[in-house]
Amino acid sequence: MIEEGEARRQILKNIQALPARRVPILQALDGFAAEDCLARLPLPNFDNSAMDGYAVAAGSCRAGERLRVIGEQPAGVDRRLRVSAGEAARIFTGAPMPGGADAVVMQEDVTRNGDEIVLNVDVDTGEFIRKRGCDLSEGQKILSKGERIRAATLALLASQGFSEVRMVARWTWRSSRRATSL
Repeated sequence: MIEEGEARRQILKNIQALPARRVPILQALDGFAAEDCLARLPLPNFDNSAMDGYAVAAGSCRAGERLRVIGEQPAGVDRRLRVSAGEAARIFTGAPMPGGADAVVMQEDVTRNGDEIVLNVDVDTGEFIRKRGCDLSEGQKILSKGERIRAATLALLASQGFSEVRMVARWTWRSSRRATSL
């Protein structure tokens, strides 16, 4: 009879890793990654507004200040607006930040009168801006070797342009409730 530790060493010495194979990501659910996967793109891909409101240059913004609204930046196509001190651009959630803007004032924190707004609050630099790469930076690990591939990870891989993933096995639950490799 051998000791438990010796038995474990002999078993591990004699087992081989399953061969890795490249599969379309739509077939990788519940598989185990054969390699690390790193982000190819930052998310978000550009600085954008986290709120509906007004993009401003914070240094010139205090409660009671009047700002001239110079345009509107919807989510989608960047209209290449530029704001200066004393100006604001109407902006919507997810929209690219106009040049010169370093904060967003929530629409609830202003009073609009025609082409002007009056600030009801002081504004700090960086307020309500989602910076490029704040959710996921380029090169950040999104899937580790050996990690089980779940639906959320597949969605993230797809958002990063992956069409395939290298995996080693897939596990399913059979009616006997025993895990089996496919």
